[in-house]
Amino acid sequence: MPLTANALPSTVPSFALPYDSQAAFANAQVITSTGYLNNINSGQIDLGATGSPSSGSISSAGRYVSTWALNITNLALLTNETYQFSLFGSNDVTFGNGNVELLAFHDFATTAALRQTPTILGASPVNTPFTQAVPFTNLMQKILYRFLRCRVVIAGGAPTVTVTSWISSSGIDI
Repeated sequence: MPLTANALPSTVPSFALPYDSQAAFANAQVITSTGYLNNINSGQIDLGATGSPSSGSISSAGRYVSTWALNITNLALLTNETYQFSLFGSNDVTFGNGNVELLAFHDFATTAALRQTPTILGASPVNTPFTQAVPFTNLMQKILYRFLRCRVVIAGGAPTVTVTSWISSSGIDI
């Protein structure tokens, strides 16, 4: 059964996701193969740098609670395409193997069988353009992560996605 909107009459809530170029990974980047979103700020955000992103809220303990935004203006879901977006955190500026943690994840796929959890997820609806808002924190298992990167794993016959991605203040209280 495909995903559908709620049958009850309602208005889709607007969710403000202020854009800050200092906190952006990509701006209208066209991606056709697996890789990092990186046409702004070399694809990496440093939460501990002087003049770090003004969006979000950094607690006195250094915890960053915010929203990862994916603005998708073109998403090819034709036959067998899949897109797996991951937000990674690290305390290693080079993001060396074993020094990286998954902070947030979202996938899009043509069929339910291609989704991350195919037994319960449906095929992704094709409603472009849209903005996906994914709450996250850089505090995982008592470790604060200073650096952020966004990566997409793409597969299928003719995959292409145009994406703008940034970290945005979202008013999340934890």
